[in-house]
Amino acid sequence: MEDIPEERAPGYRYSRRGTLPLIRQLSVIDNRRNALLLLLQWAIAIAAGAIAIHVDRIAVYILAGFVIGSRIQCLAVMMHDACHGMFFSNRRLNDLIGDLFVAYPLGFSIHLYRANHMHHHRHTNTLRDRDYRVQRRDPDQHFPKSWAAMAWLLVRSVAGLNYYRMARDSRVWAPIANFHNPRRFGYDYSLSLRLRYVAWAVLFYGVMLWSPLRWQLLGLVLIPQFIWANVINRIRSMAEHNGVADERELNGTRTVIPTLLDRFMIAPLNVSYHLEHHLFPSVPWHHLRRLHVHLMTDPAYAADAHITQGYWGVIRELMPPSALPAATMPSTRAAAKR
Repeated sequence: MEDIPEERAPGYRYSRRGTLPLIRQLSVIDNRRNALLLLLQWAIAIAAGAIAIHVDRIAVYILAGFVIGSRIQCLAVMMHDACHGMFFSNRRLNDLIGDLFVAYPLGFSIHLYRANHMHHHRHTNTLRDRDYRVQRRDPDQHFPKSWAAMAWLLVRSVAGLNYYRMARDSRVWAPIANFHNPRRFGYDYSLSLRLRYVAWAVLFYGVMLWSPLRWQLLGLVLIPQFIWANVINRIRSMAEHNGVADERELNGTRTVIPTLLDRFMIAPLNVSYHLEHHLFPSVPWHHLRRLHVHLMTDPAYAADAHITQGYWGVIRELMPPSALPAATMPSTRAAAKR
């Protein structure tokens, strides 16, 4: 992408006027549903870990790692909703539960993530958007890539050879990297919040280290998180804003229509409806698909929105046409939307 000016040209923004009555209906937060959803993720992860430790076989540990990793991905999506204040309608409860049971287990803070993420929403795909600047300086996020380069990127991600880049770029969300309160994005990370994280970390990791099963517990927590962060999050993040035309708001962000496997591995809880989220960030996860269906009835939206079928479709879009087998090459943008 070329350098993008701070002010967008007239006509860049998609008109929201006709959709606002529906948005008011869809922006209602379902506290009970989200609470049960959070309990379910922890119950599945704990059960998978308990079964693996009880059976004590490598194959079962690997299977449990996949299950726990998929639940970690759900927690990451919940952290995103909590960042927008859409997890619980009470803001204090939203931030407290979001920190203790969602963000802290991932090594992050709702408050720090929010400070960065709101900048991303206000300045998407401009030089004031830190995510965009990270994308520009990270060669792993430079596209298009050849088949060989794309395959090598995925191999390096699975092996953790480029994990340092992911860790470096996500440090702005991590309490441990902000304990000195550098006031990134103008946010004052209060001492009480910093001390709350320390108390949580001492209790959470202290219990595991005290347990005679410490190595199994640490492995089941940290290894899936390491792999999911570096592989699955990388695939999802490169789908959101890479390889888009950005001539107007509707093609500055990509929505992916996920397969069943995509929903389990990469994009649970409707997180792949990223264009809809950018247009209407007050809509919680469980209404994003309904919002997408409604917006597709607008001819202007249906014609211009960047919509891709599945994450394999994203990977194909991020490779030059010459790198694709003729049988898999989409002939038009309409083919990519089908």
